[in-house]
Amino acid sequence: MSAVFEHCTDVGWFDLDANRHMKNTAYMEKAVDCRLRFFHSNGVSPDVFATWKVAFVVVRDEVTYSRELFLGDRMRVQMMCGGVNASGSRFLIVNRILTPESEPVYEIRSMVVWLNTETRKSIVPPPDLAKLIEGMARTGDYRAL
Repeated sequence: MSAVFEHCTDVGWFDLDANRHMKNTAYMEKAVDCRLRFFHSNGVSPDVFATWKVAFVVVRDEVTYSRELFLGDRMRVQMMCGGVNASGSRFLIVNRILTPESEPVYEIRSMVVWLNTETRKSIVPPPDLAKLIEGMARTGDYRAL
């Protein structure tokens, strides 16, 4: 199992809402960015996904909000696996957003399904992709789905 994947970033101008703090959709975008960085850092670029004719599709998000972030605030965005089904066709991605001091800010639990981009149907991922997910850092409450 690998270490928790983490990307550091900050709150930008376009991340703000009318209350001058980070908006809900910005947290989601930071999580998506972290996911794409994870796959790319493991050799699975958008071109590789296209060659494999595979995409991941989020079918459900659950969020827990803990505190505000404001313009310029730094954050750590982490990615772990919360569970996988027996075939590997479905898995739970957990993104945690923390302050630099590890204070919880936001958690996003996303149920993901692997999709064949030609048939638009759920599939079992290619072996290299399944192995990558199996090797991800796991949450403390990891479970079979």
